[in-house]
Amino acid sequence: MQGRLSLTIQTAARLLDSGLVTSSQLSLFCHSMAVAGEKNWGLNAFNHLIPWNVISENARESDERRQNGEPLSIFDGIPVSIKSNIAEKTLPLTAGSAILGHHPIGATKVTGASSPPPCGYDADTTRILLREKGGICIGTTSMDEFGMGSLGTNVPPGLPGESPGFVKNPLPFLQHLYFDDVDEDINGMTVGEGRTGTRSGFNDERLAEIIRMSPAAISDKHAEAIERYRNMEAEDGSTSYSYSAGGSSSGSAASVAHGSSLLSLGTDTGGSVRLPAAWCGLVGLKPSYGLLSRHGVVSYASSFDTVGVLANSVDCAASALDILAHRNQDFSRDSNFSSYGRNIDGSYKESSSDASFAEIGLAQALLSENENPNYQPLSGIRVGIPSAFSVKECPEEIRTSWSLAADILEDNGAEIIEISTEDIDPGLVQKALSAYYVLVSAEAMSNLSRYDGFRYGVAADEEETASETEGNRLTQNTSDDGMTPLERQYSASRSKGFGSEVKKRILCGASVLSSDKFHSYYEAAAKLRAALADQMTSVLEEKADLLLFPTVLSLPPKIGNGTSLEGNGNNTAMFANDVMTVPASLAGLPAVSIPVPIEGEDKFLGGIQLVSSRLRESVMLKSARVLQ
Repeated sequence: MQGRLSLTIQTAARLLDSGLVTSSQLSLFCHSMAVAGEKNWGLNAFNHLIPWNVISENARESDERRQNGEPLSIFDGIPVSIKSNIAEKTLPLTAGSAILGHHPIGATKVTGASSPPPCGYDADTTRILLREKGGICIGTTSMDEFGMGSLGTNVPPGLPGESPGFVKNPLPFLQHLYFDDVDEDINGMTVGEGRTGTRSGFNDERLAEIIRMSPAAISDKHAEAIERYRNMEAEDGSTSYSYSAGGSSSGSAASVAHGSSLLSLGTDTGGSVRLPAAWCGLVGLKPSYGLLSRHGVVSYASSFDTVGVLANSVDCAASALDILAHRNQDFSRDSNFSSYGRNIDGSYKESSSDASFAEIGLAQALLSENENPNYQPLSGIRVGIPSAFSVKECPEEIRTSWSLAADILEDNGAEIIEISTEDIDPGLVQKALSAYYVLVSAEAMSNLSRYDGFRYGVAADEEETASETEGNRLTQNTSDDGMTPLERQYSASRSKGFGSEVKKRILCGASVLSSDKFHSYYEAAAKLRAALADQMTSVLEEKADLLLFPTVLSLPPKIGNGTSLEGNGNNTAMFANDVMTVPASLAGLPAVSIPVPIEGEDKFLGGIQLVSSRLRESVMLKSARVLQ
């Protein structure tokens, strides 16, 4: 992927510390990439881009701190992006939904619709990353409405004659984006510092020159890449299609893969960070449920929702987790927060059965500093290969990547153990997806009941309410729909504001919680969740330290100019992509997706997943770093 810079946080911090670039220059580069991606190419990664004059002021303050030798953290001056369902006080909080004021592409310009106001408060994770640690926010990213989707296609429709705002997977395009005049390797070095990095071989000086490119030059590079991309795709007859970036954190993944930000905060309910990370060639981290605060995150399914990280390397994700988990508990307003190895007075325990997050940094240092060629960093770590996840839908090329990942871990000292079907029941794994959708739909029905146009959400106007009432009368063939005026207003507002997928899940949730279906559906799903969680937890406590299995079972599908999927089946078939990510979510366990090559595939990467027991992220990330 010749044009992909894959800038890591560590590389960017090194350039900033050396004085080769300033935060102002780095931020301008990422902002220019974002503008070129949105305006020139139509990447659709961002819902709201912060104006450059605001970004430049934040970057200037960061440069001053660094010049004074007082940077706030490794993230001080680093451009990042935030998913649109995580509050950032200067930007609207829309969760990708029209009911919270999200407008289709072009609607504001054509219809004069006003942009929703800033939400006025920060999520805990946003406050830590931006205000306390100095990250520079480029903007909020596109997503499936309320996080409901795996493809990034559940978005408000565009205006007549306008393509929907699907997020495009940047990897095919980036093959044609050259920052050098010649398309050749230089020294075989990797900017990404791992298997997922570019092969362009830029050293620090050349990389600094690229970062200092003018916005006009970056725009020109995109224009040239678009021409090459279209010519290449025309030969395959694929010019009317793009590829899915995954979902629901589609814009977050696309922004990092494209180079518009160096890290993005997303949310993972059933795989919404890990799946797009796999399809966009990134590291996607879902921490233990409750480890990161959900305060300021728009609720979808409260017992599943987890703030996650998308980044170019395991080190980037680990560094972000390190600062986000070490927060002042006085600010914590999440009742599910897991106190991580702390004493009663809030100080960290010197020794604890729970690993301290200081071990993450220590693990990275051990891996990078030990020069003994015979050193095996994973010695003593047991990695389980669960037979229950070897489903018949898994293609041979994915199985090959799975086997290769196990070999790499074993070569680095890990003990590979087969986890039999007696330990983790394949029947539970096969039913996990059904149980997941029953449970999240029930929770979504409850959480989204607040959006009625009065307490929360955009209200339908009188004409729309009258139209809704007339539609009900025509449908029911009656002059009285049985609703009060207030109920009609609710109905019109929710009909207008919610997309089709959200409506389906609300109706599904209402159904499974009804008195005649509660025991056979909701209660059965909850019991299956508990049984699967018990089995996975028992295996991770008694037989293995980690579980290893694929993140996804297919490559990104094509998405066309219409709302239907092209080439790779239908919407129901696409739900199968969640089968590998949902079990960890049901069990509340941490998981990380690492990009891996797929034999014979030159456009996309696959994803392999490591899962550990709760609050054992240090062991998981140490092992993930070996796979990178």
